[in-house]
This record gives sequence, structure tokens and C-alpha cells, in this order.
Amino acid sequence: MEPGLGSSTWWEEPAYKQLATVNLRALFVLDKLIEKDIQNFRAAWTVAFPGRPMYEPIQPEQVTRGPWLVILTRMGATREETTDILERVGRRW
Repeated sequence: MEPGLGSSTWWEEPAYKQLATVNLRALFVLDKLIEKDIQNFRAAWTVAFPGRPMYEPIQPEQVTRGPWLVILTRMGATREETTDILERVGRRW
């Protein structure tokens, strides 16, 4: 099993290929992370957004680079995956 999230396969999915904006791609990635491990995602979300329940609606543009880094790191993303995902969701290093 390869280390990290295995996100390299996500970009070939038809659902991803039709996404035209960084906000839609961000929602796609967040959904993938939730599908991968909801418990770990909840824990990462709690650190990234203290006091904000997961069920409270959030707009993708509200997830800035800092929270993305927290969530991706805690979900087990490799450095390469983190860089790739941040670029795809419009949040560069």
C-alpha cells in the first residue's frame, strides 16, 4: 500500500474532470477525505476549525491554506500530495 492518501487516482475520475472551478475541486477533495476516513477527518476538522461544528455549512473559499495544511497533514497526505492538492484547490504554498 502506498503511503499517503492515494490522491493521484482522484484526478482521473470523471466526477473530478468535469469540475471547472477551484471551489468545486475543493469540495471534491473534502468529500474524498470524508469518504476515506470520517473519524480522522472529524479530528482534523476540529483542529483546523476550533469551535466550528462539521455540520455547519462552510464555503470552500473559507478553507484557507492554513486549515488545508492541518487537514491534509492529519489525514496522512504526503508532502507531494499536499502540494498537488493545494494547487488544485487554488491554495499554493
